[in-house]
Amino acid sequence: MENREFRKIDHYEIRQIVESNSVEIEGYIAKFDSPSELWEGYWEQVDRHAFDDTIADGHNIFLLYHHDWSKPLASTKTGTLILEVDNIGLRFKATINSNLTYGKDAIELIRERLIEGCSFGFYCQEEDIHYNSVDDTVVRTLLKVELYEGSILCIPQYEDTSVDVFTRAREICAEERNRILQEKELVELKTDLELIKLENELL
Repeated sequence: MENREFRKIDHYEIRQIVESNSVEIEGYIAKFDSPSELWEGYWEQVDRHAFDDTIADGHNIFLLYHHDWSKPLASTKTGTLILEVDNIGLRFKATINSNLTYGKDAIELIRERLIEGCSFGFYCQEEDIHYNSVDDTVVRTLLKVELYEGSILCIPQYEDTSVDVFTRAREICAEERNRILQEKELVELKTDLELIKLENELL
């Protein structure tokens, strides 16, 4: 089962790093205490401490293009992805190699404002669910999550929703969690092999 949550993201910043053929982008993967209605009567929000443990434990977290593990843009292990919790939400700064075809595509789409959203893939570890009998609504608060990846996405804009551009949070069930961990390990192995190859070439 996947729960997807839209989050409004409007803080993309982009800078060219000429000498290294890289581009830096900044934005928010998630925003805190910002309830989003997933369907009528069901709301969900992220607690401001939800990411504390998953950021502190030091495991590798990726920035992907469209949740695609074959298209990694940056990672915390390589130092190309920096995650920071502030009073607004989980902020990221990523250094993207513009020599990558899909990386160049992502950068151009951001510049053209065809990409205006971020999303995150997570496994919920703790939650609080509150039912309000007065207005017949449910509010689910994510208290603690295990974060695997953030993604930048193209979000379709329709005329009646163009003022509010939202992104989805992608919740991972136990079965999918195992599959994603395997994909993540393969990406990390490929990255390590490429680094070893580069080191050998420099010898």
